[in-house]
Amino acid sequence: MASKFDANAGLNKLYQEHHQWLVRWIARRSPNWDCAQDLAQDTFIRLLNRPQVIETIQSPRSWLAKIAGNLLVDQARRQLLEKNYLAMLATLPEAEQPSCEEQWLVFSLLTQIDKLLNGLRPIEKQAFLMARLDGLSYRVIATELSVSLSSVEKYVAKAMLACYKASYPQE
Repeated sequence: MASKFDANAGLNKLYQEHHQWLVRWIARRSPNWDCAQDLAQDTFIRLLNRPQVIETIQSPRSWLAKIAGNLLVDQARRQLLEKNYLAMLATLPEAEQPSCEEQWLVFSLLTQIDKLLNGLRPIEKQAFLMARLDGLSYRVIATELSVSLSSVEKYVAKAMLACYKASYPQE
């Protein structure tokens, strides 16, 4: 097992050798240079949390690109979620607009739900949200989505399993 010093030296070397390459790689796929710089930093921060991984990396650039690519996808998903949430807020009458703190809390909750349901097909997510958030019966959901009742049961069960696995990853 590598000592903390070895891991830090390995991370420093990895950063020195690949940081600028990573920023350029991200910049080709992101809206601006600042975003690329931030995502490159986030990529290396992920390594700080997993020092044992540094010595096992066979192809540093492939590994860094994979992590950065995942961060880009997460960022795009978060931006889409925020855009949809703000569009929904814009439809509310002014008297019903939540405070900034309430908006932040709701958006944080939506982000957590999105992470829990990550990897499910859109119809599976929709069926689960209709059942859990809207309180609709499976039969109504089946009618709304034009699918069978058994499909709705499978979608909701799969979503619940995904939530369980995300909440208890060791089991």
